[in-house]
Formats: sequence, structure tokens, C-alpha cells
Amino acid sequence: VPEPGAGPKDPLYFVTELRGKIKVVTNDRTVHTFAEGFFDLKPREELPAQSGEAGLAGICLDPSRGYVFVTFAYQDEKGILRNNIMRFDSLPGTFSLDPVSKTAFTQIFSDEYTSPSHQIGACQVDGGFLYVGVGDGHIWSDLHKDVYKGSQSLDSLQGKIIRMTTDGKPGKDNPYYVDDDIKKPRNYVWARGLRN
Repeated sequence: VPEPGAGPKDPLYFVTELRGKIKVVTNDRTVHTFAEGFFDLKPREELPAQSGEAGLAGICLDPSRGYVFVTFAYQDEKGILRNNIMRFDSLPGTFSLDPVSKTAFTQIFSDEYTSPSHQIGACQVDGGFLYVGVGDGHIWSDLHKDVYKGSQSLDSLQGKIIRMTTDGKPGKDNPYYVDDDIKKPRNYVWARGLRN
């Protein structure tokens, strides 16, 4: 938290756990669970196996609005691994021990596969925009050519840095922006051609 409150129970920093818990540590160094249970993921094997690498990946804060953003890979209702972003609303400036509400950006990623190690990753809020790194999904072989469009393609979010408003809408001044359609990957692309 860039400017923590002065009280002993004011949040000092946030910690993520791979399987989906967000903890908050307060000024008096007590640990509280900020959020949990917001996605489903049952890997074939746990770490150190590669399949155990998927899950909660990135966290970033927007102090002016009190937003806590997290990025993660989850299994949808068919068991397919997909990327997602969750925005937790908290107190502007000092944040809080519990979120007031949450908003999932599921629809942005609902048509794309991902994989462990090549999933969604780090995020950062800057200038009112959310920047997020998205891995290439590790779906590059001939076996997956029907679902993989490539990290260079503007028709996929895989292998990109994406840029959006803190409400999940594409930035109108993004380099490949066409319209506000959240189902058009090109609207979100800030940089392309990345791996993981």
C-alpha cells in the first residue's frame, strides 16, 4: 500500500497464494484473509510438477480508487484452463481488510485457452489504465493449430501486453483499437509477440 493508514489494523501490504487466497498484512503485522474462493482450479499434479504452476499470478493496486486487481488461471465449467482478472473494490487510499465488492473480467478471455507457466501474469495500474501481461498459452504445436492464433495475431490475447480501463473496457487510444467490443482482442492489444 503506497500510503498506509496510521492505525494498527490498516493494510500495509497484500500477498497472493497460488491456489487463490489473497492475504492482507496490517501495520501491526497481523495477517487477514482479504479474499478466497473466487475461482476453481484442480491441477492434475501439484508443484513441482508443471501442471501445478497455474493459478493466482499477479496483483496490483489502484490506490486512488481502492481497487485490488488480481490475475489468475482457472478451470471453466468444462474443465478448460482460461485466464481471468478480478477487481476487488476497497477503500480508496488506505484499502481495507475485506473487499466491498468484486467484478470479474471473464468475458474478455472466455474464448481463449491458456496453460501453466504461459498463463496471464503481472499487472500494473498507471495513468488510469490497467496493463496486464498474458502468456502465449503454450498452445503452439500442430495439435493445437485450431485454437492457437499466435502471439503476433491481433485476433488473440495470447502473448500480449493488454491495456484497459479499470472497468475492463479497451483503451480507446490503444494502437489497434477499433471499437468498444470486449470480444475483439485487437481492441486491448498494447504490445504483441511475447511468450510467457
